[in-house]
Amino acid sequence: MAAKVLVDKCDVACFDDLMVAESLRLLEDDEVRVRLAVGQLLRALAGKHGLSVVEACQETLLGSITNHFDREGEGARGDSAFSSGYITPSAYGTAAAAPGSPARSGSPNLLAALLHSSYQPLVPGVGQMRHGTEGWKCLETSMKAYQQLVEGTGPAVAPYITEEVQDLLHRSMHHPNRFVRETAHFTAASMCEALAGPRLLGIGQELAERLADGLSDNWSQVRYAACVATRTFLKCVGQEEQHRFLPTLTGPMCLNRYYIAEGVRLYAQETWRRVMGDSGRATVAKYINQVVFYYISQSKASNHAVREASCAVMAELAEKVDRQAVSPHVPDLLRALLLCFKDSSWPVRDAACTACGRCVLSYPEETREVLDSLYSLWFDHLWDNIPTVRENSASALANTIRAYGEEATTKVVAVLRELLPQAYQQPAESQKYSELENTTTFGVAARRKRDNDPAVHSNQDMFSCGSLSARFSTERLVRSDGCNDYGFARAKEPWEGSDGAIHMVKELAAVAPAAAAEFIPQVADLARLASFQHAYNMHESIWRGLPGLAASLGVKAFKGQYLELFLPPLFADLRCGHQLAEAEAGKCISALRDLVGPRIFAGRLDEQQRAAMECDPNILPPKGQPGLEAVMH
Repeated sequence: MAAKVLVDKCDVACFDDLMVAESLRLLEDDEVRVRLAVGQLLRALAGKHGLSVVEACQETLLGSITNHFDREGEGARGDSAFSSGYITPSAYGTAAAAPGSPARSGSPNLLAALLHSSYQPLVPGVGQMRHGTEGWKCLETSMKAYQQLVEGTGPAVAPYITEEVQDLLHRSMHHPNRFVRETAHFTAASMCEALAGPRLLGIGQELAERLADGLSDNWSQVRYAACVATRTFLKCVGQEEQHRFLPTLTGPMCLNRYYIAEGVRLYAQETWRRVMGDSGRATVAKYINQVVFYYISQSKASNHAVREASCAVMAELAEKVDRQAVSPHVPDLLRALLLCFKDSSWPVRDAACTACGRCVLSYPEETREVLDSLYSLWFDHLWDNIPTVRENSASALANTIRAYGEEATTKVVAVLRELLPQAYQQPAESQKYSELENTTTFGVAARRKRDNDPAVHSNQDMFSCGSLSARFSTERLVRSDGCNDYGFARAKEPWEGSDGAIHMVKELAAVAPAAAAEFIPQVADLARLASFQHAYNMHESIWRGLPGLAASLGVKAFKGQYLELFLPPLFADLRCGHQLAEAEAGKCISALRDLVGPRIFAGRLDEQQRAAMECDPNILPPKGQPGLEAVMH
């Protein structure tokens, strides 16, 4: 690092020549930070002296990359007893089976021999037990050094980027090591800037295909590097020539705008704006065949975040792109979404649930073919174990009512009548802590003791990110034809069914208020229920949705028929001991007061409730009035 500073500040030729030699000597140093510093020094030297540094270093750099491109021992798996990660009988010193021996004949011992070979122990660090990022030595840092060399030299390096160099780079973009793939894509961006012009156009299609693969990588770092390389590539080929590569790149570029990793998502969105301008929808419609094929293929990716993003872009396709272009592909899109709706990962199911609702609203006739399957899945997910899945299922069913009217309303109302009362069947879950019950069947002290009970938090199943299947379970390997194809086996809690129904009542009020009216008194009664551990989680849903429900029913109807039903449990939850429920109750009181008017609202309160309005910190001040903190300052 000090040498880099001296190269930048001093002009001593013999010192620079010495630094070139030292850089090559330390290129494969044992310490990774030294190797990374070598790359930065080479960039400074190339920026100062240009092609002379390239001529001195390129052969050594490319040789280092080539020599370490494959790990030692791989490619000759049969040479060592340990090369595949299995301990073979010969590794223990046993003799190989001779002709005519039981292991070579059709004797009953053959089955035992086969079973033995199938269940051999694995050796960590080799073969299948060797991590994908292990054993590549200085490959990544040597490639970074070459990238720095290209960037330091600039466009003058173009004659030195031969077909052999391009082939090595293309192979590196598909390397098994994700860090090598990431560096290769950054190097590709540097190469595009060096080759800008006719030469880049000549290799453009092959490079675009490699970039599309990088934009589809399972690792976010590789996707980000591919996004950088893609933006640079399209900038360097020029706006007039970009259309040649858009059939390959449009689908991956579009999908990454919804990718879960924020860096990838924001960079892809900005690239889309720069490249497409106002013509994004027209471009997607123009290349609709390639785009749909790509979206469907990504809905089957091994990475759940990719499947989730594919659901989002398929919904966007149905809503925003020309109907004439999309309509022939709707059946294929729906089949892909149905498969995602049965995914083992709940974020994927959640995204598919919402996407199906948006597709139904945009293409109601095309969706009828799979409507029965969708109804079954939506109703089942109203009782899902994940709160957002329950909420989004209700939202999707509301879109179905908007699309099909009374036909869908009848089905939804029938399910609501079954689901809404389920919480009354919820076990109290407080028997173990009954000696501490105070104000409710499951009071504050009892709940606190349960929360601090080691038995609740010890020796439990571990769960994978985005999935409620046990982390080491094999249930994901067993699929069924029912609504629960996603393989989650935990028994449903009755209160979760009521919670999903509460969301559905709120959504139903927005599209069919007359149908929702019959359920509102029962929702108010559920707000009084506090006999089990998760009752206040259900109360959160009630208070979060009540202002919207009131607005949908109309202020006059709500304050005349339903407001006083909710006031006692609403104010009771201000001091229930569950912080989230208390906060939601305060927000709900504030919203209802502003909706019906402060004076009318105050006229419905008793003395204790009026006192709470004055002093409870969870209740916000009326609109247009400063809060307590503003007054104090």
